[in-house]
Amino acid sequence: MMGQLLRLLPGLFLGLLAHGTPEACVDDADCGSTSWLQEAYTLGSRLATESESKQAGPLTDELYAQGFSAVTVPIGPGVIWSIVIFILLLASHEASVAAGAKPLLANHEKPHSIPLQCTFAIYWLLMMVNLSMLVPVSLDYALAMGQSATASGVFLSAPTVFALLGSMLGKRLTSEVNWDQAFARYLYLGCQGLAFAGNLILAFLMQAASHWNDTTRKTCFWCFLLVNGANQFFQILPVVGLQTMWNIVTPNSHKTLWSMITVACRNSGFIVGPVCFAALSFAVRRGRDISPISMMGWSFVGLAMFQALVLTTASLCLPTVVSPLEEDGKAATEDQDVELSPEDLQPESRQEIVRDIIIYSYERPFTVAAIEVSTMMLLEVQYGWSTELCGASFMSIGAATLATTVLCTVAVSRKWIRESWIFLGSTLVSLSGVFLLFDWQFYGASGGGFLLIADSLVYAFSGVSMGIAQGWATRAAMKGTSFDIQTYRVQSIAGVQISRFLAPIFTRFILDFGGRNLYASVQLIMCTMGACTVWRTVTLVWQGAKHGQEAKKNSNN
Repeated sequence: MMGQLLRLLPGLFLGLLAHGTPEACVDDADCGSTSWLQEAYTLGSRLATESESKQAGPLTDELYAQGFSAVTVPIGPGVIWSIVIFILLLASHEASVAAGAKPLLANHEKPHSIPLQCTFAIYWLLMMVNLSMLVPVSLDYALAMGQSATASGVFLSAPTVFALLGSMLGKRLTSEVNWDQAFARYLYLGCQGLAFAGNLILAFLMQAASHWNDTTRKTCFWCFLLVNGANQFFQILPVVGLQTMWNIVTPNSHKTLWSMITVACRNSGFIVGPVCFAALSFAVRRGRDISPISMMGWSFVGLAMFQALVLTTASLCLPTVVSPLEEDGKAATEDQDVELSPEDLQPESRQEIVRDIIIYSYERPFTVAAIEVSTMMLLEVQYGWSTELCGASFMSIGAATLATTVLCTVAVSRKWIRESWIFLGSTLVSLSGVFLLFDWQFYGASGGGFLLIADSLVYAFSGVSMGIAQGWATRAAMKGTSFDIQTYRVQSIAGVQISRFLAPIFTRFILDFGGRNLYASVQLIMCTMGACTVWRTVTLVWQGAKHGQEAKKNSNN
């Protein structure tokens, strides 16, 4: 029995981590050269199978490389000169700031500004683009480097371990009690600058690797993985300090609103990444079949461009000093009239809210990540959709997510509906959407359409509930305690990274060996757990409001 399980492992990890899906063999005579489609936006690389032993589940099988194009597209002088000019402009701006000048778009008198909030949101957009932009070419790249399809999954998942390590170490570099704004700003710029340099190094090395021999490529594959992991480490190292800065400069009355916007940007990154890769691939290939290694190098050029955007916004918008916030008393009174805010609860209740939302930070990202890795596989393999149609259909999920987030954000900002009702309501809508994930008999040929409807409901309203959860946790966090903003941010980031590491593995496994209904059952369990966590959280706020009204009534009497 144990031997059978061990023999299943290569096929298991292939189906879970690699983004390739098999097409049925049409003719027995052609089975030796059957081509395979990658999950989405494939480069059309030539792959084949050797079915000596069937080690995977019904939807996957081991992949072997037969041959790839050796055509490379070198990084031209125009790109190199653009990089040089950008570095010179950035260095000159930072030199003037070091000499005492104010960053061009920073507001030292009123640090809570729209450009600064956009800087925070763009950072999270980049983090998610990093995870999604490399997916389309990852399988072809790994095989061209002489590695297996399993290694392509490791190339995508391993950097999350480095990111988790960076978030834990980064907590020690800044302190909310003794806040040093200038140091936090330079720490952020320095780490993002190192990540920018790392992306460029990988881009040029991968272009050179296109001409190396097979033995050198196999070794350098793991070296490149370590460099990419170091990029993720430095990108995430200052994130606790950055989020502490956000907590300092953002008024409590605006935290829920901007948290929802930030989560929307983060979810959008998984849509922006593949779209940007498709545009980059079209511009680089120009109808040619080029080396996947060269294309992966160009993908890191694209990531370097996003990194340059992050550096630009941070350099221009992050202030060197911050002034203490003066809360709007009128706004605070209005909020209390609607419902009691998390920051106004008793310390015990605030600790419980932070604890509950930390748990929620592990539950909800798993649900979202599972949708991202399962939708393409189900549509392409079970329902026979083309990769182009799968990619276009996933855009509908992104459009639904953005539309839902905009509507709920407006409702929160205008105070049309209480935050607690939106929080609980969005969670219940996500839970109800899970029932559409099951493969009911009345679906018939429309099963793929119902899958997209279910994914849109779960994905969109999960983003709304997660945005409110983050806003509440930052408002309930208490400085100088074990439930401060830094502790919450470290745990929240850990939840996202761990969930995104485990979700592809676990989801692909249950889909491959259990099918859509087993996958839907797991999602139902996770969403039910999340709904229970949200119920406990909103109950604390409602109980606090009730006690506050009773105390106010007794005081008046």
